[in-house]
Amino acid sequence: MTYPPGNVPAVAYPEQAVAHPQQRPYPPLPQQPYVPAHPQPQVYAHPQPPHTVELQSTAPAIPADSFDLPRPALVPEDEPVRISVDNNRCHIYGICQQEAPEVFRISEGGSLHYTRAVPAEFAAKARQAVRCCPMQAVTIRGGAPGAAAPGAGDRQPVRPLRSGTATRAGRRRIVVAGAGLAGLSAATRLRERGFDGELVLVGEEPQRPYSRPPLSKQYLSGALGEEQLAFRADEALDAHWLLDTRITGLDVHGSSLELRGGERLPFDGLVVATGVDARRLPEAPLFSDRIRTVRTLRDAAAVQRAMHAAKAHHVVILGGGFIGCELACTAREHGMDVTLVVHSAPLLRRVLGEKVGSVVGGIQRRAGVDVRLGTQISDWQDHGDLLRLRLADGTLLDCDFVVLGLGSEPRTEWLRGSGLDVSDGVLCAPTCHAVDEWGRTVPHIVAAGDVARWPNPRFDAQPRRVEHLIHAVEMGQHAADALLRGPARATRFAPVPRFWSEQHGTRIQAAGIPALGTEVEVVEGSLRSERFVARYSRQTPYGPQIVAAVAFDMPLELLDYRDQIGRSRPRTRGTGSGGTGGSGSKRRRR
Repeated sequence: MTYPPGNVPAVAYPEQAVAHPQQRPYPPLPQQPYVPAHPQPQVYAHPQPPHTVELQSTAPAIPADSFDLPRPALVPEDEPVRISVDNNRCHIYGICQQEAPEVFRISEGGSLHYTRAVPAEFAAKARQAVRCCPMQAVTIRGGAPGAAAPGAGDRQPVRPLRSGTATRAGRRRIVVAGAGLAGLSAATRLRERGFDGELVLVGEEPQRPYSRPPLSKQYLSGALGEEQLAFRADEALDAHWLLDTRITGLDVHGSSLELRGGERLPFDGLVVATGVDARRLPEAPLFSDRIRTVRTLRDAAAVQRAMHAAKAHHVVILGGGFIGCELACTAREHGMDVTLVVHSAPLLRRVLGEKVGSVVGGIQRRAGVDVRLGTQISDWQDHGDLLRLRLADGTLLDCDFVVLGLGSEPRTEWLRGSGLDVSDGVLCAPTCHAVDEWGRTVPHIVAAGDVARWPNPRFDAQPRRVEHLIHAVEMGQHAADALLRGPARATRFAPVPRFWSEQHGTRIQAAGIPALGTEVEVVEGSLRSERFVARYSRQTPYGPQIVAAVAFDMPLELLDYRDQIGRSRPRTRGTGSGGTGGSGSKRRRR
């Protein structure tokens, strides 16, 4: 990737704002109301504690029946900002252009151009681009987030009351359970919307929120240090941080959290954003130092020590998802022998499907990774100086350490017995409000990020969890808005999920949910060249619905497909399910 030399040229502003591609109306889709598993009245009735007050935003309400699947809402700003890009950290994923096309632009040659001085009308978009940047390569200075929030008027700001004061008479307190990106995003949005009560973030890790995607690559390789993982856009958040603090329970009726040591933390509103934990194998040796996961900064530091200080030569990675594949990339870059053991086939099958996943397998093998598909470890032996693994086919593998990249489990153990539905994460209504075991919406509790399971009306009424950085930013913001507005006035959360990866130099980007697709059509490039855009669709009563688009080394071309996600496309005669090979792929008409 290349960048313009010297001063980065500014993108010329037109006299009016450059709009996103024209929003075409959605065809009629099945928009059934959210129906819980056990139908009950949708109002969660319980005695309100004496200190509870109504939580409302200073912003005007948006009628729920006028929802037309817009992009996630931003809080406008009234001051200009300045931005800069660290060229050494930027990987040209193009997320910044998706968020703020008036400020960032990827040229046909693949270089990034941007405007340093951003006028106030585009400041909110620029700040959102900083929040969503995968590599935290963009820095923003100046401005006043939330200064132009609708309805704020000339009200003088009131300094928030800090937690721990002797009296709380007449004050409001919102607690954010989870000090990760989703929690940070929710807390920031609460302040932007004018909430001036107590704001408390409770996190189990000792660090402030940091970016997790680089843990499996840039952090392990030493390209980024711990301090460089911190989020930059919201460093000045005015809140009380309870870090290194474990939450042990939730009293929904009493509106309080139970903390380690028997302490109780009352709240008027709660944002559940505790995220997920790395999944482990029950048959793996529990106390072996040679078996690691990579979920937290502490996990990544332990694996880094094993890779560098221990001078490990052979690593076995379990799991064919993005974490496993990216770990394989990092280990190979350091000259290690890598064996990737995957129970299913091919790599990334559950995420990208078989045909596109096979392309990733080819990239990994060409880089020297020993890919073992359709097998698993049947026996573990820790000999102190090495691990000996037996595969299901009888093969023996001797290695220095094993990294588990088997996916994740939602962190809901502290919610057991609370009455919330936590069968697979925290079940939420389309507005992000939590739903209890009887199917009732809980008005003073919302959930956001990896831990939340909700029905995205862009696709259907099936609740799902989404585990990606941009999703955590957007859902945290929407959950905060929903908490302030209440279930009756909150809008439905209908984002376009987006994620990315890098496999031995190949950039993979996706918009939508490829796993929902039953048909795959290559609309740009070819699978054979490993440079293409694939469009995923499925049949519905209203015609084929586009559910995702995946690009390999085509970040600019992917922009054309983002706004199609969730829409139906016209039926075509005499065509099958679309080309999936090199010679059969289609080219986009320009």
